[in-house]
Amino acid sequence: MPIRRLSFALLLLAPILQAQAAKPTLHEALMAARADRAGEPGVAAAFQRLADAHGTPLYVYDQAHIRGQVAALRSAFAPRFPKLRILYALKANTNPAVIGLLKAEGLGAEVVSRGEIETALRVGYTGPEIMFTSSSKGPEEIRRSIELGTMLNVDSLDELDQIQAEARRQKKLAHISFRINPGVDPHTIHQINTGIAESKFGLHLQGGIAFRAYERALAMPEVRVEGAHCHIGSQITETEGYLLTARKMMGLVKDLKEKLGLRLDFLDLGGGLGIPYQDGQIVMSPEDLARALEPVWKEGVAAAGYEPALWLEPGRFFVGGAGFLVVRVNTVKETPLKTFVNVDAGFNTLMRPAMYQAYHRVRVLGRTKDPLKVDIAGDVCETGDILAEGRLLPRAQAGDLLVILDAGAYGFSMSSEYNARPLPAELMVDGDAARVIRRRGSLPDLFRSAGPAPAPGR
Repeated sequence: MPIRRLSFALLLLAPILQAQAAKPTLHEALMAARADRAGEPGVAAAFQRLADAHGTPLYVYDQAHIRGQVAALRSAFAPRFPKLRILYALKANTNPAVIGLLKAEGLGAEVVSRGEIETALRVGYTGPEIMFTSSSKGPEEIRRSIELGTMLNVDSLDELDQIQAEARRQKKLAHISFRINPGVDPHTIHQINTGIAESKFGLHLQGGIAFRAYERALAMPEVRVEGAHCHIGSQITETEGYLLTARKMMGLVKDLKEKLGLRLDFLDLGGGLGIPYQDGQIVMSPEDLARALEPVWKEGVAAAGYEPALWLEPGRFFVGGAGFLVVRVNTVKETPLKTFVNVDAGFNTLMRPAMYQAYHRVRVLGRTKDPLKVDIAGDVCETGDILAEGRLLPRAQAGDLLVILDAGAYGFSMSSEYNARPLPAELMVDGDAARVIRRRGSLPDLFRSAGPAPAPGR
């Protein structure tokens, strides 16, 4: 082809190639929003495509991100801890498609309720693949766990006695570990700081309480003691709390062997690995934690004279950054003190900002100009329904889409129908494909458990 003709062909193709380059896949659009490129037309168009097809508010999860988080944790810990088992804490996100994805990645299930037990079973877990951790287990939950052979993570002596009685009734062996309160403060949000001495969780190391629980359980023929567990909190961003906890827990491992002749099958150090919620925020990586934990673990193993398996059970770490909440602007309201961007989601959709004063990044899709300090206000009839406060964002208009980042953990799983608003839909993105993994709630859903309406005039 002559050079002139080739140049002309390339000139004609250039707009097409540019258009294709500017049209990211859905996965690429999600990543671009994380990278603060939500103003780009192609990124905005991808989110608009989802909103047009599925409505708002809308939870969107990125499959590749979840898998990448699993790979990062495994690659950091597996070479250093050969007897490693990783579980997923279902409470972070209980959608069966999310749980099924993590099961396919080889993770076990850590649950906190009968409902989560049944959810795990529904996606294919068996009882022995499940650990049930709750500080307040009901009789039916204990019964079901023993029936299934689930690992019961015992939180009190009262609970231990109830487990023994139920195992005797079923003529089955109850598999147990004890949740230990190590009295460690990892310096996280108070409501999710579970390892401090004053929290409601676990049997305290202090005063030998935990040790005596093991001693008592070993005298019960109906139970088999298999492990020790602790969980010091959530959204932990530094290694120090884990290291102090590991030292204390390995001390317990040593004492149980030397004084009771008990060798534990596993030691579960919980989850709680934090994720960055703000641009530029630095948090510890799995590599940071594994590297710091390795010498402490090896020292404890040498002192105990044997090595239990190391169990970990993150939740937020796997799914938090994978989630995006897409909302639509209803109105923009200027007051003498503030400008409110009112959206079609509130703390019934995303509870974390109201409950924990948690920070979530917000992007205005398709806008880059005229920045304005605003509050993102929800549609719940409460003064405290503010999703983001005092944010400098491109000026939004009614009908615009916003995306709230890092909403994959404790987002939908904590949502409700407060103010008689149906639950949002959930999608899973794989490359440029999106599938519905939970349909949008409907107005009839609000009455699904209600009795018949009263007759008129009565």
